Amino acid sequence: MSGRGMVAVVAGSGIDLTGLLDDTDDPVPFRETGDGPPGHPCVFVRGRCGLRDVIVQQGRFHAYEGFNLDRLVRPIDALYAMGVRAIVFTNAAGGLRPEMEPGQLAAATEVVAWPFRRFVLPDTIPTDFAVPGCDHAGTHAWMHGPCYETRAEIHALQCARAATVGMSAAPELARCRELGVRAAVVSCITNNCCAVAPLSHEHVLDVAAKASRRLAYVLRTWLGREE
Repeated sequence: MSGRGMVAVVAGSGIDLTGLLDDTDDPVPFRETGDGPPGHPCVFVRGRCGLRDVIVQQGRFHAYEGFNLDRLVRPIDALYAMGVRAIVFTNAAGGLRPEMEPGQLAAATEVVAWPFRRFVLPDTIPTDFAVPGCDHAGTHAWMHGPCYETRAEIHALQCARAATVGMSAAPELARCRELGVRAAVVSCITNNCCAVAPLSHEHVLDVAAKASRRLAYVLRTWLGREE
């Protein structure tokens, strides 16, 4: 990654990546770039991880919040304007393989988009690189939400050989392809979709928060190798 511009990491739901940065500058709210939805604590935090300048994006937009495609990808345009040329998108996701356990990490080799009437995305969007140190690798499936997947949808995704499923990454990754920004996706497994169990947003946030320290370590290790 050396010589290819600044790196950004986008924090998914419940994921705390403050431990990734050794020191930080004053955060820049999305609203200062014309991006911020009311009531969302969305900021860009610029700092350093070892010898690398890194921007951590805390908070993001989702299709289920009613935003159009242009608004969903506007933070990517802002990061690009700040000199970012590589982005790691992190997210909370359900595991679609029996062996996946809550708290584990999965690197996406590609992202497939579930059909969505409000806007059209490519059916399959490849990632440019994989962050090493994850427990699993495979296809990540994007669904617009906000509902968790039905048993029929889970079965369909498994038949399509998807490894994880979540409600972010596809619109942003597609925009990265348009801009020439290199991108990767790392999912935090918050639940196993193969097992029938009660699931709540609070559960997702709790598991993601507990996995944040390890995720930050994996990202820090990767950044150190790329210096």
